[in-house]
Amino acid sequence: MRKIRLGKTELIVTKNSFGALPIQRLTTDEAVALLRQAYTAGMNFFDTAHGYTDSEEKIGLAFAGVRDQIILATKTPAKTAKDVRADTLESLRRMKTDYIDLMQLHNPAKVPLLGSEIYQELLKLKEEGLIRHIGLTNHKLPNAITAIESGLYETVQFPLSCLSSQEEFDMVRLAQ
Repeated sequence: MRKIRLGKTELIVTKNSFGALPIQRLTTDEAVALLRQAYTAGMNFFDTAHGYTDSEEKIGLAFAGVRDQIILATKTPAKTAKDVRADTLESLRRMKTDYIDLMQLHNPAKVPLLGSEIYQELLKLKEEGLIRHIGLTNHKLPNAITAIESGLYETVQFPLSCLSSQEEFDMVRLAQ
């Protein structure tokens, strides 16, 4: 599979990667089998979220013994620094790992900037080695642009399709 650099990180990920939202609808055995099949087929990047019910647990079961071969991203919807830490610790426990490669703020209404308690907590988690990189997901173009222009986020995840507007594609060029 073709690999690319993920945002401003040093992570090299498969261009086709695994979004784990749908595995919450599968049994544990089905999800583990599917995740392992994706890994065996060459995928190395798996993206989930704290709020995708049991997907983090299923990922933890699927990748026992090969954690160093995969890149894990998860998301937190936390609105306070305390909750960012709590969600991170819970995600680590669920995925049976000592670190998260990419922790993303999950569609915040307002982008936390450098002086915010939330962003400062993410930096602390990074310094402690619990997360390696900081990202943000958003469905609002102005927020995605704010995150990109701030230079604070190593990745910005935004939904794009062939129906996306020119402004949304311009945002991709801005991110590059």
